[in-house]
Amino acid sequence: MRKNASQPRPQTAAPATGAAGFRALLLQQLAGFAAAPIIGMFSGFLLLFGGIFLAIAWMVGPQPLLDSYTYRPFTAQVNGRIVESWAALDFDPTALPAAKLRWQAYAYIEPCVVVEYAGDWGDNRRGFCGNRFTFADSFQLDDWHTLAPDVPFDFARDGSGFAVPEIRMSKAALDWLSSHAPADTFMSPKPPPTTALAALQDQLDAPLEVAVASWTTRVPGFPLAYDPRHADQALPKGIVDARRGAFQPVGLFFVLLFGAIGFYVWRLGVGLLTGQGGALLWVLSLLPLLALPWWSDVLPQIVRHVNRGWADVVTGMLDDIHRVTRFSASAPGDALLARGERLQWRADAGRYADTFGRMRFAFPPTQPTSKDAAQDALRRQVDEQVNAFDSVARTQLFTRLRELYEANARDVQSLFRSAAENTLHDANADASAHQAARNFLIFASGASYYDDQLDKIEVQPQP
Repeated sequence: MRKNASQPRPQTAAPATGAAGFRALLLQQLAGFAAAPIIGMFSGFLLLFGGIFLAIAWMVGPQPLLDSYTYRPFTAQVNGRIVESWAALDFDPTALPAAKLRWQAYAYIEPCVVVEYAGDWGDNRRGFCGNRFTFADSFQLDDWHTLAPDVPFDFARDGSGFAVPEIRMSKAALDWLSSHAPADTFMSPKPPPTTALAALQDQLDAPLEVAVASWTTRVPGFPLAYDPRHADQALPKGIVDARRGAFQPVGLFFVLLFGAIGFYVWRLGVGLLTGQGGALLWVLSLLPLLALPWWSDVLPQIVRHVNRGWADVVTGMLDDIHRVTRFSASAPGDALLARGERLQWRADAGRYADTFGRMRFAFPPTQPTSKDAAQDALRRQVDEQVNAFDSVARTQLFTRLRELYEANARDVQSLFRSAAENTLHDANADASAHQAARNFLIFASGASYYDDQLDKIEVQPQP
C-alpha cells in the first residue's frame, strides 16, 4: 500500500545538521590556529627571499638612476670639520630572547659625526651616520677611520693627540648592560667583570693601540658638496661623487632578472599568507613595493608580523647587502643616538690608569709614519719619564705592570721594556727597583728574557 502523502515527516534532521555545522566550524578554526605557525614560517620564508631579491633589483637600477639626478646639482664644495663623533651602539634589550646573556649578536654599531662648515649664509652643522656592523665581543674602535668609503671619521683627540673613543647607547641598553652578568669572562682581565657593561669597558680598553693608531693618522678634514640653492643640506663629497656616477646601463639587466624572480616569490608569499587570489592578490603584492626606497626598514617589519625568526634573518641579510652603502644625513640632534648615554675610554682611566695613564705624552714634532715609528716615539717618552722616577716609584710601576699581565690585562707592557732595562743599568736605583724590573722583564713583558741575559746588562745597585 502507498503511504499517505500528507503524513508528516520526522523533524529530527535539523538539530543534527546544526550540531554538525558547529563542529565543522570549530574544527576549521582549530585547524587554522594549528596551521598558522606553519603558514607563517613558509610565507615568511617566501617574503624574506622575495624581498631580498627586490632589494637587490632596486639597488642596482632605480636607486643609482635616482641618485644620479638627485646629486647632479651638488656643484659647490666646502671643507668641514668634525666637531663631535661617536659610535652608536644600537641594542634593544627587548629583542633578546629570555634568559640569554650573549647580547652582542643582537646589537649593531655604526659611526656618527657632527660636521661644522661655512655655507653661503653662515655656519652650518650636519649629522652623518655611516656603515653599520653587527657588534661582536672582539670588536675594537682604535682602527675605525672611515664613516663610509671615501668619507673620513675620527674620534675627538685629547691633549696628547690620542683619540678618545666614545660609544652612545639608549638608556634601556645601558640599564640592561649594567644589571646583567657578562655571558663569558674566560679571557677577561682579573678580577673578572661582574656586569656586561664592565665587560664592554674592558673589551675596548686598549690605550696603547689607540695611541699608536692616533699618532699615525692625521686629524682628517671633511670635504663636503652641496647644492648652492640649499647650502644647509651638504653631504660628504665622497658620497656625492660615488652616487652621482653609480648608475650603469648594464644594471637594467639585473633589475629585470632579480626583479622578476623577487616579485614572483614575493607574490607567492603574500598569497600563502592572505589566502587571496586574482586582482586582490596583485594589489596586496604591489602596494608594499611603494616602500622600496626605505626597504631596509620596512621589509624586516613586514616579515616580523609574519615570523619573528625570519625577521632577524632578513635584518642581517640586508645589513650585509648595505654594509658599505648605508649612510644617513640629518640635523645634528637627529643622528642615531645623538642624545644617548655616553661611555668614553681615556688613556688616563680604566685598568691602565696607574701605568700607561700615569705617563704624560706629547705629540712628536714629526708625525710617525708607521706603527713601529709611533711605538718608538711613545717608548722614548716613557723611558725619559721612568728614568726620572725614584726607586719607590719604579718598584711600584713594574710591580703593577706584572700584576696587570698576570691578570690578563696586557695591552701596554711592551712599551715599558726598555725602561725596565734602563733601571737594571742604573746603579742609583735600589735593589727593590732592580728586582721589580727584572721580574717584569722575565714574567710580564711579553718578550723572552732570562736571568743570565739580564745578569750581563745589570749594574749592581748602590747599597
